Amino acid sequence: MNLRQMECFLAVADELHFRRAADRLHLAPPSVSEAVAGLERSLGSRLVERTSRRVRLTPFGAEFAAAIRPPIEALHQAHRAARLRSARHRDLVVAHTPELGQLILPGLVDAWPGAAADDEARGRWRPVPMHTPEQLAAVADGEVDVGLCWSVPEQPGIASTVLGSFPLVAVLQAADPLASRHEVALTDLRTRQILITPRADNPYLESQLQADIIRAGIPRTHIEEVGRYDELAVHVATRGHVGVHPGPIALTNSLPAVVFRRIADASDGVRICAISRAEARTGSIAALVASLRSIVGSLDVDAKLT
Repeated sequence: MNLRQMECFLAVADELHFRRAADRLHLAPPSVSEAVAGLERSLGSRLVERTSRRVRLTPFGAEFAAAIRPPIEALHQAHRAARLRSARHRDLVVAHTPELGQLILPGLVDAWPGAAADDEARGRWRPVPMHTPEQLAAVADGEVDVGLCWSVPEQPGIASTVLGSFPLVAVLQAADPLASRHEVALTDLRTRQILITPRADNPYLESQLQADIIRAGIPRTHIEEVGRYDELAVHVATRGHVGVHPGPIALTNSLPAVVFRRIADASDGVRICAISRAEARTGSIAALVASLRSIVGSLDVDAKLT
């Protein structure tokens, strides 16, 4: 018996669509399809009928879904309740993307050095590097208490707190003619080679950036990915290209030959968010999120854009 296979099957039973079920579980559609197929093999009978146009439960599948749903939901509820009860006696798990970990966690070390013996609202915490889709799944499963990530969409059962909103910026050589402006537009960059960091780890932020690039009429052949965010400014300084990145990069830059200018025609600001299970947003978790909000609120990106 495989619990993950049954979770995948129940998601398909609810959605009657493999891609939507995969999105709900933060998995790839082929993984969900294989999980359901494996469950069918172990049971010796078909659970779903799949065609190019529709997915529907077989009579056996509908009966099996009704039988397993209550105990699986009870198991998840018992797990969540146990984690909430144990929160006072264990380290809080704080997942973070690599970039936000470097930017924010030093401030959390100062603001949250450890729990005093008589302070029930605070507790020790430990960081775990994790990209945004994995954070969403781990928070939903109760493996992570707080996730620290870039912009995320609403998810059932997950509370998302916007800690701060920041502009998209152009990263320029100080001698670049565009550096003399207070703001630049993506449409000003149509003839330039543009450097970005990979955003496949956050499809929500990636889709926003790609929509802005397409709307500005920038050819895809002018876009080049630089492996890591902390390398982007170095590439700008040495190659004369233009970087496009969320504004907090300005706070980690140490190169005087590089400047940052707000992008005027970006569709929206980039949000830094803290995520947790909605019912867990109490006690030490609520206090930790409040500390993160204070830390992000103190980040003065605007001072680096002048």
